[in-house]
Amino acid sequence: MTETAKYTDQNRRAWDEIAEVREKGLEPAEFFARGGCRLSERILEIAGDVRGLKLCHLQCATGEDTLSWANQGAQATGVDLSPKQIELARQKAVTAGLPVRFIAADIYALPPHLLAEKFDIVFTGGGALVWLPDLPHWAKIIAQLLKPAGQLLLEEEHPLMGCLEVQDGQVKMVTDYFGRKPEIYSGWSHFSGAENAVEKKYEFTWPLGDVVTALARAGLRIELLEERPSQAEWRFGDQLNEVARLPGDYLLAARNDRNIKEAA
Repeated sequence: MTETAKYTDQNRRAWDEIAEVREKGLEPAEFFARGGCRLSERILEIAGDVRGLKLCHLQCATGEDTLSWANQGAQATGVDLSPKQIELARQKAVTAGLPVRFIAADIYALPPHLLAEKFDIVFTGGGALVWLPDLPHWAKIIAQLLKPAGQLLLEEEHPLMGCLEVQDGQVKMVTDYFGRKPEIYSGWSHFSGAENAVEKKYEFTWPLGDVVTALARAGLRIELLEERPSQAEWRFGDQLNEVARLPGDYLLAARNDRNIKEAA
């Protein structure tokens, strides 16, 4: 087993363990059956009209964002490494009456037929990058998935936030922003009922510069990078105002220039 597979295999077990508990706190199928959308207004503004476009949502968990894209008119496919999360996503899609395809697969071992399809948009967000042990490989996979001129839309928690924690009523730095080494945890503080989960999980802090560099080297042209204040009340509680002057999350859009050149 490779080092990357060691990390992702353990994280799969961790996500399987909390799949049902996590999903109970999210929007039900009825929300999506009524046309509901949980995507931010800004990401929708940048995406524009997605009706009829092929969209691949990487690290989709139980698929709420994927179903939201389907309600915007996209031909949506969701991919996640946790079979239990994908099972719940499929159930939700069927109940909602939405024709969304969900695939259980490690992002580093996607099925060949998926890589061959080519998508107009690849989307990922909501705390996805901390689960990636190999950022350059991830970026190359995105480039493989995209059509010529296809677009990556990434909405993510700023890596600085993962270095901060509230201790004794104060916001403190608890890990190295430039560490790039896996932190090993068990338990989930932001999913009610999963605080005492026993499966260990590996999380990685990737500096924002590493994310941009990996995508650029994979042939993607960065079109937009917006940093925004944190809204993570689950992480900071009453101390949220203390981090309001720091970047809390970011939105990145990039275009697949390499495939444009190859197609030409």
